[in-house]
Amino acid sequence: MSHERKKYFLQQYLQLEYKHGGVGGADAERILLSKGFKPVMFPHQHSFSLAAKISRFLFLIRLLFRIKKGSVIIFLFPVYAAMSRILLNWLRKKEVTIVCFIADINGLKDGNGEVLKNEIAFFRQFDHFIVHNDAMKEWVKKNISAKADVVSIGFFDFLTKPVNRQREISGAIVFAGNLEKSTFLNKLHLLSGEGPSLHFHLYGPGITDRVSDQDNVTYHGVERPHDLPGKLAGSFGLLWDGDSIDKPGGSLGEYMQYISHHKLSLYILSKLPIILPSSAATASFVEGYKIGFTVNSLYEIEGKIKALSARDYLQMQANMQPLADKISRGECLGNAIDEILRSI
Repeated sequence: MSHERKKYFLQQYLQLEYKHGGVGGADAERILLSKGFKPVMFPHQHSFSLAAKISRFLFLIRLLFRIKKGSVIIFLFPVYAAMSRILLNWLRKKEVTIVCFIADINGLKDGNGEVLKNEIAFFRQFDHFIVHNDAMKEWVKKNISAKADVVSIGFFDFLTKPVNRQREISGAIVFAGNLEKSTFLNKLHLLSGEGPSLHFHLYGPGITDRVSDQDNVTYHGVERPHDLPGKLAGSFGLLWDGDSIDKPGGSLGEYMQYISHHKLSLYILSKLPIILPSSAATASFVEGYKIGFTVNSLYEIEGKIKALSARDYLQMQANMQPLADKISRGECLGNAIDEILRSI
């Protein structure tokens, strides 16, 4: 029956231009468009004038007449706009099926119990969820509702062409993302020991002199997100967060237990075998697909690279190809949407 439903999504990202974070949200909305979902976007989203507020309120009233009972609407969380939250609340009362795609849980990410409490209260309005992976699925079942209908994407889709290149094994390691929040980067100089010397290639905004002045760091600037897979230089992609090189420290390090990083998909598209903490939710993916290796501390990287043969390394790259194809075509979220539509 799912093909007979009217399908909508709350558009929050597609209209914006991204230099880094947010590209995952924009690609998710592109996939929703390709699956026949119609966008719902409030006018004058970034204006707080009285005229803009009246315009959004009138748009809200029209939406409530337009979106009929029995329709389905998907939205990405977090959703900050007050009108969007009011719309979701009213649609729920109108017996419209609402699917919450949890892109981020800020209370967990920032270690803020009050924010987390409010997020959990918000989530409890809904019965259908799309989440990153099975660890986040368990979190939803435990903290929101054991009866919730929850589907995992596994990997974030990244709608750009996979890189077709053969890399060679070395100690050259890529880290891409918002560099400002990843304070462990200040300590990379402590990893220039013996063995295959590690050199870190950094991409993204938020670089500081303290990070870039380290002898084993090269900063490559900010690239357009969809060009980035073809620009990354190195042999491995690092997934790590927090303030420590001994373990994934702080709330961001802890958050890795629940999420699938968008940069995991970036590294797969770029044919960069992955290094990540054994405690990360996606460690089972990396080990299961044999596309990299896990560590408990960044001090273990040198020894692990040394233990890899060139043949092992080439096989890791080959194992990435089918995943890269799937991610670049939008099939991870696409399949999750199909599954959730079948269940409602």
